[in-house]
Amino acid sequence: MKKSFYISLVGLLFIFGFTTLQTADNCDKKALTASCKKKLEPFKYDSQKFTKINFTKKPQQLEVEVPIFIGEKYRLVFNTSGLPKGIKINIFTKDKEVKKREAIFSNKDAKDSEKELVFDAPRSRKMYVDYDVPADSTNAKLTGCMIFMVGYK
Repeated sequence: MKKSFYISLVGLLFIFGFTTLQTADNCDKKALTASCKKKLEPFKYDSQKFTKINFTKKPQQLEVEVPIFIGEKYRLVFNTSGLPKGIKINIFTKDKEVKKREAIFSNKDAKDSEKELVFDAPRSRKMYVDYDVPADSTNAKLTGCMIFMVGYK
């Protein structure tokens, strides 16, 4: 009897211990996707990229290549509601390895209350989306997520 009691107790502690170690995911991918689709209209959906961001003690730069076709008009919609403040979004015409690259979009002038950003590409060419993630100076192990959706006309 005592043996089964101890086994049950250890099992419960094991289950509760692991559930409390799991962090709550503050990113509702379906809700973020739905809000981006509304802003994408009248463009047709092409693709999307969901990025989970974990802050570290050092600043980071994450880059995503956006493949596009010549002759189409493109719209990119970003939803930043799952991110803490401080992340900068920049779109360039060349990747981060190229020294002379042209910035064609930045969210640095956007208001903090603006969570959905829309960018209509001026012409069809390959684009690179860079996320500049600042260092986590508070050691709070901050996380967040970002989604952007691509549409064409």
